[in-house]
Amino acid sequence: MAKRHSSWETTFVHNRGVRSPKRKVLVVCEGETEFSYFEGLTNSGLPDVDVVLRPEKSRKGTQKERVIAHARAAQTKAAYSDVWAVFDADGEDVRPLCKAAEADEVKTAVSNPTFEVWLILHLCDRVRARTATGLCKELKKLLPQWSKGAGTKFHHFAKGLSDACKRAQKYPAYGVPSTQVWRLMAEIRK
Repeated sequence: MAKRHSSWETTFVHNRGVRSPKRKVLVVCEGETEFSYFEGLTNSGLPDVDVVLRPEKSRKGTQKERVIAHARAAQTKAAYSDVWAVFDADGEDVRPLCKAAEADEVKTAVSNPTFEVWLILHLCDRVRARTATGLCKELKKLLPQWSKGAGTKFHHFAKGLSDACKRAQKYPAYGVPSTQVWRLMAEIRK
């Protein structure tokens, strides 16, 4: 596991040969489940991509607003090819929030109600649950060794990544359940 800095920033650089990364992607995520997933993804060897993860920990505003604010602030301080805010909609209509973020060149990867929708789609064709509690139970049934937060290990989901991207696109954006993490994956895997 990479060392976490006190600023909660972890940088993963994957170089092949003497070429430097083509793109630098910033992923700002709201929770430890998301952070653990993306940390494992970056450690799996992404070609020509540098992904920087910054889980948001401040107390000002709603969690969704804090993630987007952190992404906006980070985007203006560094040269990123793409800046993404990854957060849960929690059943709320977050379209205005996403539209405002994207106007500021911060792309959003929203899961509704939670990120577990994205994880379930790695393992099966359809998400049945509609609540956060139900999603955790459904995921635990599919993958008994999974646990929320740091118990989310990318290697448990890696084999189903391409399937998750295809399956997620079949769900209506912002619907319950849904996830737009496939958009971020498409950008990272270019």
